[in-house]
Amino acid sequence: MSGRVRRLWPFAAIGAIAVVTLAGLVAVGLSPNPANLEGFAAFAISVIGIAAGWIAWLWRARSQQGSGAVTGQELGRLADLLAGAVDAEWTRAAGERGLLEPEPIPVRWHRPAAPVAGPVAAAVASTRFAPLPGRAAAGERRLQAGQISELHEVYGGLGSGRLVIVGGPGAGKSGAAVLLILAALRHRRSVPEQARPEVPVPVMFTLHGWDPGTQRAREWLAERLGQAYPLFAGEQGAGVARRMLDAGRIAVILDGLDEIPQALRPAVLRALSQQATFRLVLLTRSAEMADAATQALLQGAAAIELQAIGPVDAAAYLARTQLDPPPHGWVELTSRLRQEPGSPLAQALNNPLMLTLVRDTYHAGDDVGELLGLQDAAGHPASSEDIAGHLLDRVLPAAYTQQPGDPPPRYDLPAAERALRRIATRMNNDGTRDLQWWHIPVWSPAAPRFIATWLGAGLVGCLAAAIAKGIVYGIPYGITAGTADGIGDGIAYRIPYVIAGGLVGGLAFGLGNKPPKQIAPMQWRQLFRRRPLVVGLLAGLVTGLVARDMPVMSEPGYQLAVELLDGLAFGLVAWLVAGLLAGMSRPGTDNTSPLSPLSSWRSDRAFGLVAGLVAGLVVWLVAGFVLWRLPTPPPLWVRYPFDPRYVFPPGIWGGGLAEVLVAGFVGGLLTGLVTGLVYPQSWSSSLAFAQLAASDRTPVRLMRFLEDARSRSVLRTVGPVYQFRHARLQDRLATPEPATGQSPGEPSLAAGGGAAPAVGAPPASAR
Repeated sequence: MSGRVRRLWPFAAIGAIAVVTLAGLVAVGLSPNPANLEGFAAFAISVIGIAAGWIAWLWRARSQQGSGAVTGQELGRLADLLAGAVDAEWTRAAGERGLLEPEPIPVRWHRPAAPVAGPVAAAVASTRFAPLPGRAAAGERRLQAGQISELHEVYGGLGSGRLVIVGGPGAGKSGAAVLLILAALRHRRSVPEQARPEVPVPVMFTLHGWDPGTQRAREWLAERLGQAYPLFAGEQGAGVARRMLDAGRIAVILDGLDEIPQALRPAVLRALSQQATFRLVLLTRSAEMADAATQALLQGAAAIELQAIGPVDAAAYLARTQLDPPPHGWVELTSRLRQEPGSPLAQALNNPLMLTLVRDTYHAGDDVGELLGLQDAAGHPASSEDIAGHLLDRVLPAAYTQQPGDPPPRYDLPAAERALRRIATRMNNDGTRDLQWWHIPVWSPAAPRFIATWLGAGLVGCLAAAIAKGIVYGIPYGITAGTADGIGDGIAYRIPYVIAGGLVGGLAFGLGNKPPKQIAPMQWRQLFRRRPLVVGLLAGLVTGLVARDMPVMSEPGYQLAVELLDGLAFGLVAWLVAGLLAGMSRPGTDNTSPLSPLSSWRSDRAFGLVAGLVAGLVVWLVAGFVLWRLPTPPPLWVRYPFDPRYVFPPGIWGGGLAEVLVAGFVGGLLTGLVTGLVYPQSWSSSLAFAQLAASDRTPVRLMRFLEDARSRSVLRTVGPVYQFRHARLQDRLATPEPATGQSPGEPSLAAGGGAAPAVGAPPASAR
């Protein structure tokens, strides 16, 4: 919308309301019963007054909004809040992944051998970013080699502000990024407060879901920030996120370039080269980055490559994780690593992933020495890939085997493995490493969810209309006869509206695949944003066109006037409801906790419940008041002109103000509760969970299962999404089970041709 249109649309809205009202007044004035004009004019004036007040308020709000920008002080406050949320998120993740205790695995890095970036001289000579306070400029010598603990020196001193970290599968790229984030936050806390605006807050996302051909990097990152942190929820939060990115208050770490489609990788690199105005770290596998770099470079980036872990370092790390003195099997294992550096075992355990799998899936009492005698199905010594597969196969049995003193797992091993295999297969089919619960509905047909939502909303809507009408008739005319007549009338005359409303609800809320909502305290100026206005005008237009079943309307002029006013009134109500919903989904600056999958699920349900109750009560109470106040034509009005049960002449609803308010409250409460159930994304996801339970035999309460898998370190969380603890585990589970008669979860290799031993303690998450 251009600036001129933004300035003129309030006048256009006033003109439209005036035209509709004037047309109604003319129609009533030309009717055979001009006496209707008085009641109609009173109602029209009240509507115009409300609308004019709203538009004036909007004019002032937009003027104030346009004249005020987010100040540097406010950006600093938001950056501090974001730093706290990021620190809490990744400190917890580091603990779950075993990156802190025992001490981190000694991963080293060197300049990559393959061409994955441009000349390092260009990266260090760039003046795009000054070194962070307290950090020296990173020269070419600093980029030759180092350890993970020294990554922040490179990140903070690189003139281009762009760093590419590559490595093989399981090399520890994500773990290195987590440790880099924590080091950056520690450094930010250590600098003087006046220098803190120069130190950005690092955030990390995966690249899945970004198409640079349709969305700019800045817009996509603002969207991801809104999904992960309540500080940036809603349209207003997205604007603040863009402002912080532009101001350099946020640094971005992007993982998974190798996980997006191959044809998209060069486009991503070109888009980041042109659009990234912030410090940027890119994580990817070496081979995939080298392939993409032949078509596009991340301009100005320096690259480092994580190295394989030597057998001496691997043996020393494993020894530090066990008893002192270690059991016999561990002594044999560490000795073999030192004595045979070129063996398949040493090659298999040369990366952090496999070392953590050994650490986590073999308890102190288990015979880890079995790894020394593993054989394949043909009886040959196991290769490094066979050993890696064997360790991956131990993850689920270790996680779902009851340990002494622990309660039994909520899900048994066969059921858990079956569900995780189905999930991994569907994720691989989608080409993603991110399990977003709000995207699960795309895994099942939409028609059953649409029908279930349609029927549910329709039945409850019909029940609400019947009860409300029963209250209106029951109070003045007798509880027994009046209520029965009212319920019958409510069902008979409201079926078309209920069917239409259920149809709209099914289409809007039953299909799913929408981002979850986050609830926040109400912000009233959101009433006057463009989207609520458009929703209100469209709702009013549709209502005016379809409202043809008004009983007792025999005069054409009056009928037209009622339809016009009906559309205008319902348009204003729809405007109010849409504005209230927009106001409740603004940024949650009072909620600085990072969102996890479970908390985003609960927030979405809470938003749906509150939004449904607000919308239901507003619509029913306002619509009931309008229909009560709107007088009926004289032929019916004269039947009871002095009925003492009414303070004012009775309206179309046929009841008094007290009855209308009670009926509106009850109907709004019922409708709001149902809307609160079906409106949030968690409703369609819950229906999809039931569909998957029928088709794939996964747990019906899938969120509980996923959270249980996270607690057992089979899954991990990155913001509001789940991931398998490593991509190789996801790929392993997505592989079709071998037709060898093995039971689920049984390791595929045996020690010396014998049966595989029992597994040990549940694993801790790591990469």
